[in-house]
Amino acid sequence: MNFHSYRLIPLLIVTLFFVSSCQRSDQSESVWRDASTYEGPAVKNDWMVTQIGASPSILNPVLSSDLYATQVEDWIFDQLIRPNYQTGEPIGSLASSWTVSENGLTYDFFIRENAKFHDGTPLTAEDVRFSFDIIKDPNVDAAHLQNYYAALDRVEVIGPHHLRFHMNDRYYRNLIVLGTTKIMPKHIYGEGNFNQNPANRAPVGSGPYRFLRWDTGRMIELERTEDWWGTEVPYWKDRYNFDRILVRIITENSVASMATRRGEIDVIEPLPEQFVDDFSSPEIEERFYRLQFSTMDGAGYRYVGWNLKKEVFSDRRVRQALAHAFPADLINQRVFKGIMRQAVGPFPKASPKTHPDLKPYAFDEARAAQLLDEAGWKRPNPGALRQKDGKNFEFGFMYVANNPTLDRLALIYQRTLADLGIRMNLRTLEWTVFLENMNDGNFDAIMLSWSSSWDSDPFQIWHSTQYANRGSNRIAFSNKRVDQLLEKARITLDREERNLLYQEFTKIIHEETPYLFVFERPELLIVNRRMQGVEPVGKMGPDIPAFFTPPGFERYGRSGASASR
Repeated sequence: MNFHSYRLIPLLIVTLFFVSSCQRSDQSESVWRDASTYEGPAVKNDWMVTQIGASPSILNPVLSSDLYATQVEDWIFDQLIRPNYQTGEPIGSLASSWTVSENGLTYDFFIRENAKFHDGTPLTAEDVRFSFDIIKDPNVDAAHLQNYYAALDRVEVIGPHHLRFHMNDRYYRNLIVLGTTKIMPKHIYGEGNFNQNPANRAPVGSGPYRFLRWDTGRMIELERTEDWWGTEVPYWKDRYNFDRILVRIITENSVASMATRRGEIDVIEPLPEQFVDDFSSPEIEERFYRLQFSTMDGAGYRYVGWNLKKEVFSDRRVRQALAHAFPADLINQRVFKGIMRQAVGPFPKASPKTHPDLKPYAFDEARAAQLLDEAGWKRPNPGALRQKDGKNFEFGFMYVANNPTLDRLALIYQRTLADLGIRMNLRTLEWTVFLENMNDGNFDAIMLSWSSSWDSDPFQIWHSTQYANRGSNRIAFSNKRVDQLLEKARITLDREERNLLYQEFTKIIHEETPYLFVFERPELLIVNRRMQGVEPVGKMGPDIPAFFTPPGFERYGRSGASASR
């Protein structure tokens, strides 16, 4: 899970590769034996193979905006603090300690003196200051992040390992924003054009794993940093235990499931239909941990966004009608095997940030037709398209290509709308082309997902200022009261008071319906039982950095082996 900001979750198809030349022990004994009875200490050995559903275009934590890049970057780049997975509370990472002034406007961080980058260069307070300055640089393509740093006035270097952050305003996420910013080496990323730096394809960080190689469209390989500072810190010394991390790029769900069942992937975040169809037999449960869990702010949600620059979506009655026309229960059963929960807004239904009276828009074709009639979109005869001012009710529905699950969802919705006299034209695009069209506003309606974050702030998506400069408010939503609520919530440090502001915000969003909130994303994880440290699951989910393979359960060789075809 990403703890910094909202990220896009892309879906596309790329080429499968197989780990075929790894040195491995006998699979018949090591892959399927249950290691959960092991009671010894964590050991550093073996490799862990994970999977992501798309190939990142770059690995630069300032420039990248998709979840898949973030998942890889989390292994490579350190940050000042990280969350304790069990409690959800912050714990020192690069920062050995920190203090906050009484007025909440000054933050002092003290950096570990033995920290260094993967090229051997010591990490100092100057690198930390650079990492913040580059985000605020208007010439850097970081519009999706910059709103989080609006309260940051300046970063003062007090000493080689002591920084002071001066804030213009209080912000309830100041500690999270400052603490979870990934630290980058100034001597590498400060040279030349940051947006085009060669290190964007060969990243250099100070984290527990160093970048080894990237086979585009197939896999990314990382190697454990033997002299990482964390090996000398009690909390961290028994984490990041694998010699290597292999991140396989597989986006065909059936292929990813097959590879996991065959033992070629150790950890996978399955889609709901995979979780039910591919990982629910008694045999599977003997071989894998099958985890379904809840976290503090949920995992995010899938949505359909209406481009509010388009006249056809300008009337909220139309948007409400489109929500009532969405057959959520039917889609949940036919496409997602009943595992999904219909969303009510930007936060989970059970979140204290969500207004308690909100309910999902019920599938109601009669109510949808009534709202469309009231908005002036009427059928000249029973079989015709709805019309207004001589124009047919017709729009394009854009989503990422080569995803059968989304195809089925879109086709069911398309048929329902056709019954109401609305023509929805499906438009599928490869991920990079999809991004270009979305960022340029070249769409009528888009279907995508947002992931959530550590005590997430919806400002990035919903404030009217976030439409400019290809920001995350790509549907051009603008509401003065929403702007006021989001601005006030940011500076309200009392959680209960802040939740009341967010409850009013969610009520307005529900009424205005700028998004069709489709489903909350369930928290699902499949882990090979040769791993230990998988349970218990904490408030932030499974502590993946604590996973390890007990002696005798190793599958892959140590240094010198290679994962290639």
